[in-house]
Amino acid sequence: MKMNESLLVIFVLLTGSVPFLYRMVRQGSFSWFIKNDDLQYNESYKRAEKLRFFQIILGLCYFIMHGSIIWEWVNILIFMGLALIIGFAMEIIGSKSGLLFGGKYEYDIEKFPGPILAGVPLIIPISWAGLTYMGLNFCSLITGIQIGENDSQTILLIIMTSLFVTSLDLVLDPLAVNEKRWGWKQPGSYYKVPILNFAGWFFTVIVILCLYSLFNNEKLVSQDIDSFLKYSPALLFSILPLIASRPCFERGLIVPGIIGLMLSLAFILLLIIKLIYT
Repeated sequence: MKMNESLLVIFVLLTGSVPFLYRMVRQGSFSWFIKNDDLQYNESYKRAEKLRFFQIILGLCYFIMHGSIIWEWVNILIFMGLALIIGFAMEIIGSKSGLLFGGKYEYDIEKFPGPILAGVPLIIPISWAGLTYMGLNFCSLITGIQIGENDSQTILLIIMTSLFVTSLDLVLDPLAVNEKRWGWKQPGSYYKVPILNFAGWFFTVIVILCLYSLFNNEKLVSQDIDSFLKYSPALLFSILPLIASRPCFERGLIVPGIIGLMLSLAFILLLIIKLIYT
């Protein structure tokens, strides 16, 4: 099977399994909307979380394969290596010292499948890598800027990507805290999330992208790849807030749910505008 065909298969698996299959495993049947009282921590939840872990690993493989085509192997390995190391280091600093992300916090390791290192589930730095890659792909599409091509444009791209990725956390962190995946020792004012947490998100993405812009070989080669597949991470990025908004509404997190809907609408409109005028 050719690389493009493999990417398409994985893309279909991701877009189909993330919003639907997880729900079926957790509830035993397809349910569009679940009452908060029915969201229990039980064996079905544990099985669903194992599926989530597989989905995130599958997504990481997809992004590595994707990056090997549009950036070549050396660049995608540099990017993923930096993102994983920096994401893990920031989580260690944030959870242990409270210097990042608005204060000390702790993960409930029973809610996370996969390896745990120094109290941090390894699924977390993997998520940092995936979110940052999707955000960068999205912003590269709508701006026409490739990281490393021009210093001033690269700065603009990095800031925009960091802002857009941080905006996702307005939806993701309230949901995770409500699900008791982690929590701050001194809960914040935004659904128990400290406001400074968002500054930590922005800073973390900035560091990942700045270091990558310094260490990549600046020979970004786009090989023969379909335009849809080339910017498929951008599409995943644009619908992610929409996917997260549903469980927000189920748990009574009205403001994060509305923000998720608005973000996806804005992202999709930007994609449509870009496609119409190019």
